[in-house]
Parts: sequence; structure tokens; C-alpha cells
Amino acid sequence: MSEAVPLPTDYPTESNREQTNTQASDKKDATGATNTVVLPSTGSHTGPRISNRRLADIRASLSDRDLAILASVERYRFLSARHLQALHFTDHASTESASRTCRRVLSRLRGLRILGVLDRRIGGIRAGSEGLVYYVDTAGERIQRDSTHSRTRRRFDEPSARFLDHTLAIADMAIAVMDAAKAHDAEVVKIDPEHHATRTYQDGYGVPQALRPDLYIEMAASVGDDEVSAFFVEVDLGHESLPTLVGKSLAYEDYRATGSEQRQYGGFPQVIWAMDAYRQTTALRRRKALGDAIERNNRTAASLYRILALPDTAAALVQGLRHD
Repeated sequence: MSEAVPLPTDYPTESNREQTNTQASDKKDATGATNTVVLPSTGSHTGPRISNRRLADIRASLSDRDLAILASVERYRFLSARHLQALHFTDHASTESASRTCRRVLSRLRGLRILGVLDRRIGGIRAGSEGLVYYVDTAGERIQRDSTHSRTRRRFDEPSARFLDHTLAIADMAIAVMDAAKAHDAEVVKIDPEHHATRTYQDGYGVPQALRPDLYIEMAASVGDDEVSAFFVEVDLGHESLPTLVGKSLAYEDYRATGSEQRQYGGFPQVIWAMDAYRQTTALRRRKALGDAIERNNRTAASLYRILALPDTAAALVQGLRHD
């Protein structure tokens, strides 16, 4: 591997971006992000124990939409009210009507302890209820476990600001892709966030490995089209170094070399790097630096990768379907 050129890092804030995203890891961060504010504790996963009879009553009271909301929060780990409105409240006469209904439903689900809200609010205090971030609370977690016949209880930890922003960024991208597909009469066949998109394999030394894309997406140029294009999407918002990003690209190369994806699906998805930073000049330098590093590295097939500005990614993917 060639000598790496340092990749500039930067950090976007929710208040300065319509589409907010930040690259992050699972590790706790000592400092808070500037796009969030800490609220008084909501008592995450605390409160009186829920009896089996009470849980059965709660389960019986849930509508199909309630269960779909619970499933969405479980899939993406954390979702804002805006995300949930975009996913599950699209059949209303107006945006205002959808917002009111969404707030009412989410308030009820909080009261039932299906969903909880984090102590940290995105967009600051003025964001109101739209700034609340939802996670699966005690009753919701038990209902999910019962539906999957799982005995493993998922431990809840308040996420670091960086991890939260990156997780919400993945949801931003997913919804942007859905909106772009709808606008161009395309079809989103499948869209899986990280822990549903993970691929496991053995490397050249026989050591088990896991490839964790931020998103796995399948799309068709029109509804019902048999020809489907597939993508692995990586969202980067300015935190990671060049060696880290190149290392993730090399992990894709290692997985591609196994032939597992090709045998199962007939081909290997294109890898999309959706990159942004607080300053546009920084974002541009980062995209160029990664592109140059991939071109120079003799282990990476440059044609496999597409490096895009994050705000342009969803539209570029959908529009590209017309020319495949």
C-alpha cells in the first residue's frame, strides 16, 4: 500500500445542515456533539417492571402501524420523529396533519414503554418534539424478543454523540433514497441498515470476519423491473482518517475475493462512499484523497467504488439506474 496522505477531518452540525450526518464508532465519546443538547434524564429503560399480563394487554392494543414503527426503530437502532413521520405517516392530507398524528402516536407508544427517548435532543431545545430521538424501550424490546423467539435481552446504553449522529445519518440516507426512488418512479427492492446488512466470511487465513456496510440497497429502474442494481453504502462525515477508509475498502475487496456474494446473487454490489464535512472545501479534499488512494492501491479495483458528495448520493444512485 502506498504511503497515505493525511485525510482532513471535520464535523457537520445539525443546525447548519438539512441532512445531518457524522461518521462515528460505537465507542463512547468524551465530548458532546454540537448538534445535540443533553436533556434532564428520561430514565432510559427504567420504571416499574411490566408483568406478563400487562405486556399481553399492551401487545393486544398495538395496531399494525404501531408494530411497523417498533420494527423500524429496532432496525435502525435510533430514529427521530422526522424519520418516523417520513416512514409511517405518508397518507395524510397535509404535512401538518401527518405531524400531529405522528406526535400523538409516538406519545402513546412512549406511555406504553414501547419506545423511549434519549436524554440527548437533536437540533437543540427549539427543535421541540421533532428533536426527540427514539429507541426501543422495555415493553417494545420484550415484544420484539417474543416475536423472534429470542431469549437474549438487548442491553441499552446511552450512545455517544458521534455514534448517534452517524446512526441517524444512515436513516437520513435511507429515507433520501426512498424519496428519490419515488420521485423517479423507481423501486426500492430492499434497504437494510448495518446490523441487517452484515456479511460474515473467512479471510485468506481462515479467520472469521464480518463486513458491516452502513446500508445495503437493491433498486430497480421501475416498479416490477426484473433487473435490480445493488449497492453497499458507506456514510462518512469527516471523522475517520484516510487509512481507516482505505482499510474499509480493503475489507470489501477481501469479501469480494471469497465469491460468496457473487454465488448467491450473481454479482457484487457497487460500493458507494457518501462523504461530507462541515466545510465544503474539506469535504472536497476528503473525497479526492480517498479516490486517489483507491486508485493507487494495487489491492483495490477502482471501478468497484463510487465516491459522491453525501447530499447528492440518493439522487445519483436513482438516476444512474436509467443508464445501467
